[in-house]
Amino acid sequence: MKETRALGYFAGISAALIIISTVVLRTYFRTVDQHRAMLVSAGLAFAVQLGSYALLRPARAGRGKPGELLIRWAIGAVMRLLVLVLYAPLARIINLSIEAALVSLVTFFFMTMMAEPLLLEYDR
Repeated sequence: MKETRALGYFAGISAALIIISTVVLRTYFRTVDQHRAMLVSAGLAFAVQLGSYALLRPARAGRGKPGELLIRWAIGAVMRLLVLVLYAPLARIINLSIEAALVSLVTFFFMTMMAEPLLLEYDR
């Protein structure tokens, strides 16, 4: 039950951060194609971040073995990098605005990644 609630909190905060970031990015990316690219990036970032947080949570401070939190965080960081690298050619193939897709994905990853330590600390 506590696992589900913690993941739910992270999902809510991540969704809020992604929505706020999308509103800000829409001031720069104004075309319909760019907005579509940002929506696809938002969905992808949300899914990847939930998976990354679910991987990270069992090793939070005071719960896992020494060094386990850092290892799990590194796995999550590598996972985000791989998604970004694989998304670039995929965005081109499915005819998304490459600039909007990649800038928004990186922005969403960054914003939601900054919430991870705060929620891990809160979830003790």
